Amino acid sequence: MRKSTVLAACAALVHLAVLGCSGEDQASGVGASKLPQGVHSEAIEHEACSESGHRVEVLDANGDGKPDIKRVYDTGTGKEICRITDLNHDGKPDLYEYYDSNGTIRRREADYDNNGVIDSIEYFENGKMVRREYDTTGQNRIDTWDFFDSSGKRVRRERDTNNDGKVDQWWIWEGDKVTITTDKNGDGKPDPETTIVLGGGADGGIGSPIPPPSAAPPPGPPPPPPLDSKPVAPEQANTNAPLDAGAPAGDAGAPPKGKGR
Repeated sequence: MRKSTVLAACAALVHLAVLGCSGEDQASGVGASKLPQGVHSEAIEHEACSESGHRVEVLDANGDGKPDIKRVYDTGTGKEICRITDLNHDGKPDLYEYYDSNGTIRRREADYDNNGVIDSIEYFENGKMVRREYDTTGQNRIDTWDFFDSSGKRVRRERDTNNDGKVDQWWIWEGDKVTITTDKNGDGKPDPETTIVLGGGADGGIGSPIPPPSAAPPPGPPPPPPLDSKPVAPEQANTNAPLDAGAPAGDAGAPPKGKGR
């Protein structure tokens, strides 16, 4: 009896999972296989590069007498374990790199804003980056996750734009086209009406927006006169025109010649 109840519950869960990947997700431009995991750890977890029990090599890259690079080696294998670098020569570490047992990079951490806290972590498999995490708001918590394919090309980004611990924005790269969708109603899924597509279309790509309808070009110069047009001689002028038609403004009310007052 108990076994049959458990099997029925599992079947119900599978049914719900299938319903969760319905047409709404497809309409959003983000397929079911690309849907986010929903929640990521936003804690910035720094991995120590311990020098204890290992051989340490210190380098002064700019010749100022201060160490800029520390390379830590396994004393048994001779392979480099990790490396600490001071990029801006302020005496504080800015970059940490970690290597596997073969000496291939597996992780990289960086402090780009020089506040002493890591704000970017990169993960590698077989020497190629597969994931990168950012703190883009300076709040000392991860809010952006980038994912890369086997060739090292970025294919997906997930973001927590309101720092509530849940992914609410997704970026999908397909060639030169980027599709961005957002979860506005808080159900953890992209809302189709929020879809924005950049590049790969009639807009000419990022950086080439279509001008608004109101931005009409200014009118061109008037056309030139016909080539056969000639000035009219005084004797060819229209003698039937009113006497004051071409008179100066000051003579507009003067009597015609030959008549008295």
